[in-house]
Amino acid sequence: MSPEERHRRAIATGLAPYLDSRQVPEAVALWQRDYAHRPRFSLQGYVSHISRLFEVEGRRHDLHLSLVQAMTLPDRELLPDPLEDEDGAHRAHPCTEAFQLLMRALWAQLDAGQAGQVRLDQLTDLRRPGVDPALRDALEYWLNHADGDLTPLDQDQLRRLLNRAYVLLCERFGPVHSDRLLKLAADRVREQRPGLESALHALL
Repeated sequence: MSPEERHRRAIATGLAPYLDSRQVPEAVALWQRDYAHRPRFSLQGYVSHISRLFEVEGRRHDLHLSLVQAMTLPDRELLPDPLEDEDGAHRAHPCTEAFQLLMRALWAQLDAGQAGQVRLDQLTDLRRPGVDPALRDALEYWLNHADGDLTPLDQDQLRRLLNRAYVLLCERFGPVHSDRLLKLAADRVREQRPGLESALHALL
């Protein structure tokens, strides 16, 4: 077993008492993608991130302690690697996935120049006062590499981001055209991914 696989199994073991069976693979995928190669002390940042993401902030201390303890367990006591099935390794949090698909469906309705300008508007908007630096970094990276996966974000963050995106669209295209763009984008996502209907509803 590689050190990376052992870390994933330990993370899964530490998270299991606090997250459900669907959330654990998502949280381990987040660890693998954004935290596995950072210094050891980044565990605190990871715990803060998933506490917000999965709305378990009241258990943050216990969750952190559980992860630290899981790192010291013998291999035989660790849960299986939840990312062993590569097809599910990078599944996004449903609301995050819905947000990504919605943004891409919006951009797809525009010509290349307009779509590029809309993303530039969004990048510029992230520089306004009060935007969380970690959120800004995640969105800036994704907007510049929009074919990749966005770091999972919580529902409230995504709802605010979608609202800001709509405001920027209205400033550029007017409310009537922006409403149409958003509706067509949402319809496209529902058609392609009907399983994301509840996540879309939560964002819209």
